[in-house]
Amino acid sequence: MPRAEVQPEGILVGRVSLEGIEAQLDEVLQQLRRKIRGVRGSVVADSNGLTIASDIRNGVSPATLAAMSTLIAQSAGSVFENIEMPGPNLILMEGPESNVVVMHIPIADVTLLTLMDKSTNIGVLKIEMGRATQGIAMALGFGSSHKAGISELFIMTKGGLLLRHYSDSLRTDVDRDALGGMLVAVQQFVQQTLASKSGALNELKYGSHSIFFFRGVHTVAAAVANEGDAESLQYHVLDALQDFEDRYASTLESWNGDVAAFPGIDDCFEKVVKG
Repeated sequence: MPRAEVQPEGILVGRVSLEGIEAQLDEVLQQLRRKIRGVRGSVVADSNGLTIASDIRNGVSPATLAAMSTLIAQSAGSVFENIEMPGPNLILMEGPESNVVVMHIPIADVTLLTLMDKSTNIGVLKIEMGRATQGIAMALGFGSSHKAGISELFIMTKGGLLLRHYSDSLRTDVDRDALGGMLVAVQQFVQQTLASKSGALNELKYGSHSIFFFRGVHTVAAAVANEGDAESLQYHVLDALQDFEDRYASTLESWNGDVAAFPGIDDCFEKVVKG
């Protein structure tokens, strides 16, 4: 199969276009570092191991990491080819003090390498690196603009009591009526189904909407999202639930119904809805 060129015709014409692409790539890498705790930096490398973009703050040369990124991806591809299996989407290398993750972007034939602390949440990192690869492909002239997201998020106790509701936009009175019906359905589902059933994810169909449920120890999150987005959102929602329950574990155990007992709840969940 012929390789896609990293610089497709018409994309890098003139200095203005070049600077525009560089700015987009820089923003993608900076977002990755800002969103994930423990990320030390990332590089994008072409098929020759040369640096296309980098966001490395200190320590290691971007050129060295770019060369490593290409070598790791090509070596892993060769291993899987020799055992007649499809190549890996992600390669994780664990060290005593830090980890390295490499993802290949086939459509543009470039690689993304991220250097991170041992404490970094690998599950969340995988999701965010997947999103970053989409942004990189788009900046280089490939890919689509689809973005996973939550339109509504309900945070409840396992008994179905509403703690907080978040929405991605302002709602009209008609929308509020529809949301009221949705909330009733969600609460009944939590009370009747989740209280006695184990497992991390359940789905409820409400009209044309898909509602996915994620459970913590004391709380449940119900997220209205596209079916294809559920798995990619799972780590983010569960991470936010864990953050919330860690902050307010003692309060949740004996909660009296006063939402004012959770002054920092928005810090935990608004970032999930806003993406």
